[in-house]
Amino acid sequence: MLKRNGEPRTNGTHDTLNRGEQDAYNEAFDEIRQELEALERIKSAVQALTKNPSVFAVPGGGPEVGAVIQIQNIPIDRWQICSTLLKLRNSQIFLCERCLHDAKEFAVIERFRSDSPYARANGDAEVLRAGDDPMLLVEEYAASAEHTLRGMASNLVARAHKIVWARYASTSPARVVQAISEKCTQAVSLEENEKKGHNIPRNRSHAEVLHRQ
Repeated sequence: MLKRNGEPRTNGTHDTLNRGEQDAYNEAFDEIRQELEALERIKSAVQALTKNPSVFAVPGGGPEVGAVIQIQNIPIDRWQICSTLLKLRNSQIFLCERCLHDAKEFAVIERFRSDSPYARANGDAEVLRAGDDPMLLVEEYAASAEHTLRGMASNLVARAHKIVWARYASTSPARVVQAISEKCTQAVSLEENEKKGHNIPRNRSHAEVLHRQ
């Protein structure tokens, strides 16, 4: 087994840190642990969307299915819930449908908790995506959600970076930050999407969705 500065060295950046670097890693990581765990929970739900979009593209069971969502109190803008895509801390994401001019239209809609600051300022529901192919909407939303998760993980790395460089400049900050970056990337990445290189840009509305959680 190789050693660095007298410390055991194994495979993986985190395992190669010496004692001083490990202390820096632990302190910085503790600052972002809870938020990263929350992102991991969301990632698990997004994985389900990615692996089985057809399951979510058709009306399913559950207490929310069949309920009506009205957007901004406009009578014509009423949608019926088909399935639940994600449950977040302050909102839920649904696949919805409506019949308009004898044609069926689908949408991914976020419904906020009525007592949330965002709902009080902007209304309790927002259309994120709309179209005539429900499975495509689910696939696009899943890819967009993963992209957003990666951006949020990068923000956590940046926070950890400041802590490491401010308090442990005498160690090897770059190695510590690299270890945290690898941990965050692993926590939010969807392996199947990485292999395919699948990446669909976010639209304006969805770029804000997970950041509000």
